[in-house]
Formats: sequence, C-alpha cells, structure tokens
Amino acid sequence: MHVLIIGGTRFVGRHIVEELLAQGHRVSVLNRGVSPDPLPDEVVRLRADRTKPEEVRAALDGQSFDAVVDCIGYAGEEMEVAIDIFGGRIERYVYISSVSVYQPSELLPLDETWPLQDESGWEYAMGKVECERALQAAGEESGFPWVSLRPAYIYGPYNNNPNAEFIFFARVEQGRKVLVPGDGRFIFHHTHGRDLAHATLAALTRDEAVGHAYNITGAYAQTANRFVRAVGEAMDRDLEIVHAPGMTRRGDAGRFFFYQTRPTQVYSIERARRDLAWEPRYDIVDGLRDSYRWYTEVGYAADHPFDFSYDDEVLATLGE
Repeated sequence: MHVLIIGGTRFVGRHIVEELLAQGHRVSVLNRGVSPDPLPDEVVRLRADRTKPEEVRAALDGQSFDAVVDCIGYAGEEMEVAIDIFGGRIERYVYISSVSVYQPSELLPLDETWPLQDESGWEYAMGKVECERALQAAGEESGFPWVSLRPAYIYGPYNNNPNAEFIFFARVEQGRKVLVPGDGRFIFHHTHGRDLAHATLAALTRDEAVGHAYNITGAYAQTANRFVRAVGEAMDRDLEIVHAPGMTRRGDAGRFFFYQTRPTQVYSIERARRDLAWEPRYDIVDGLRDSYRWYTEVGYAADHPFDFSYDDEVLATLGE
C-alpha cells in the first residue's frame, strides 16, 4: 500500500510513518519542508503549503496513492480542497481529528455519538469540527472513504509540546516540587503517539471503519495526582506534590500545569475496539517511561531550558 501523509515529520506524523514502514508499506509525505526532517531516505518528500491550494495541487500532480493520512487538517476549506483532489482516487482517507470536537458533557464516558461543538466552541475545536463535517458530507454525497480518529492529549516520544510531559520530567530531574492545581482530583485522558499510529494503520486497512469516527485514547483516564505520580514511577524517582488550592482556572493553573483542570471528560474506546480490533498498548506509566527514554536519549533538557520562575512565585505564596 502506498500512503501519503499530509504532515509527517513531527510527532504524530512521525509515529505514523514509522508504523507504516515497519509494516512494509510505501510512504510519501506532503509538507512545507520547514521542520527538521528525521525520516528515512526511502520516504518520498513532496513540498507544498497546506493553506495554499494551488501549491498542493501542483505538488500532487501526476502522483498516485492508495490512501491518505491527514495529520494537519485545521480548517474546513482545507479539507474541501483535499476532498476535491482525492475524490475517486484513493481507497481510504484517515483524518487525525481530536476529542475537542465534542460538546462538554456531565455523562461519562463520551462515545462517538455525543454532539459536536457548535459555533461557540474555541477556534481549534471548531476547525476540527468543520473538517469532520466536510468529510461526512463528502461521504454521503459521493462515497468519499473517510475515517476520523479522535485522540485526547497526545504524549510520547517526539512530542513537540514541551509543556506536556517533558516539563514534568525536568522538574523531577532538578529535584523541584511539582505543583498541581486544586486538590489534584480532576481527571483527564491521554493518548500515546504510538497507540494512535497503531489505530491509524487499522483504520487504513479495515473496511468497516469507513464513514465512522473513533475515540483513540488510553484504556483509563487518570487524576492529575495519578499523572504526576506516574511521572515519578516512569523515571524511577521520588517526587513531592504541592497542591495549589483555588488555582483551577485555566489562565492561572495553565502556567504551571498544561492539562485541563475542568471540565472532566472521559472517552469510550469500545467502538475502536470492535471495528478496528484495536487496543491501546500503553498505560500511563509505560507510556511516560517510553517518553522519558526518548527524552533522555536525545538530551532534550540540554536544548530546552525551562523557566520555573512562576512555579517559584506560586510555591512562595503557599509557604513552600
């Protein structure tokens, strides 16, 4: 199978490229060519800016693929261009969406039937919703063979967000106390990058996936307290949690704790288990251990110094 990855050199795309190559598939990537490119020589590079339709059409002129994986679809108009280009030419179009497409719910876990965000949603989420709706409309009108995968907070090797797990590794390595908003009992869900890549391959090959969206997350969500303790377990280090009572607003807590503090959302993966025969391979400790192994091997901390001055301000107000 020859698969085109739109994106491909960073984080999620890189995991997907590795999974496809490991299974013996041919891979091409379409991107701007501005990010560092660690991919093997056997991967074909095509250059275009996704936001410029004329560049995309020119780069793909004369090219042929069996399937496409779209890692960087953020706007409905971009998806409309892709549908026009690939309509009738491919067997599968797998879109990497997000659980952010869902409206908040007090009924948990959320499955794929839950209503999507309306016009009042935040910009990133609304872009993902627009892309999914364009794919669904194309499927209904012309049989466009789409599948949408909805991960939660993605983590793991190659993460391009240093404020996710990597900043916690740095705190623990420096012997710092780890701040957690409120009482730390709020819950959030993770998706390991390699698990998402594994699900992508399943979506590319299983016919029952066509025309459906799938939550792709870990088997369990966890509290903030459990996440931080899992960081310590993954690193084989002791750590001290300090709770910051009252600091649960995103603007305040977000400066030292990347993950959501509210509302709690947990996602069902039963549809993916059934249709994709997929199961997450990583629990939170194993996943963080995999991430820390990469973080250590590449010497991430030396190239990415973290500023903990705000941590120190909060700790001082707490008498720590």
